[in-house]
Amino acid sequence: MSEQQSSQSSGREDHRGDNRGGDRDGDQQQDRKRQRPRYRKKVLDTRNLTIDYKHPEVLERFISRTGKILPRRMTGATARVQRKIAREIKRSRQINLLPFGRR
Repeated sequence: MSEQQSSQSSGREDHRGDNRGGDRDGDQQQDRKRQRPRYRKKVLDTRNLTIDYKHPEVLERFISRTGKILPRRMTGATARVQRKIAREIKRSRQINLLPFGRR
């Protein structure tokens, strides 16, 4: 029985491998850093841009093809401006100047 126990314990040690507690990704993490972004940020100059629910042609820039509001990382807007964009798009949708969704 002692031989079986020792073989089982050695089997467990082999199963765990050498990478316990370390970085499991290894080289994959470096590969992720090298990848280029899939899209480019849109440059947004809010000083000359009037974000208002009465101007749907301006708000359409911030809506995807499917009708969703684009995220901040794609619009390049600050957090404050992004909240304003979302609020104005929602207002414009309520009074039917912008569609709720597209297919």
